[in-house]
Amino acid sequence: MKIDTRFDTAATTLSTSNATDATLSGFQSLLATARQQLDEAISTATDNGLTGSTARKTSKTEDANAAAVKELRDYLNKTPEQRMREAILKEMGLTEEDVAKMPPEERTAVEAAIADKVRERLLAQAQEHVNAASGQLPLSML
Repeated sequence: MKIDTRFDTAATTLSTSNATDATLSGFQSLLATARQQLDEAISTATDNGLTGSTARKTSKTEDANAAAVKELRDYLNKTPEQRMREAILKEMGLTEEDVAKMPPEERTAVEAAIADKVRERLLAQAQEHVNAASGQLPLSML
């Protein structure tokens, strides 16, 4: 039996690129959420006019900033696989807690559906990279 020990740079590049794409997309989403929370805090402070104290206005802004930073840190600490699974569960209208509460048969079916969706996404991303490397347009642009 022969063991192939060659390093597959294409697979490594693809994996790194997928992780970067997912991180950027998630970061942009978190940044938009943080901006919205900050805008709401500023709007509330402005609506209160001079009747509220500066300390209360600052506290609301600091709370919004702290929440946004925590959400961003939590997101960045997840692996690309965890982020993909979370996104698929969200598309299915489920959470990890929902899946944990399911009976074994139903949970097995949901886990299989998640695995299929992950496989489909990875294959689609791989095909896009192959097309890009060969100079072909992605199917979505045809």
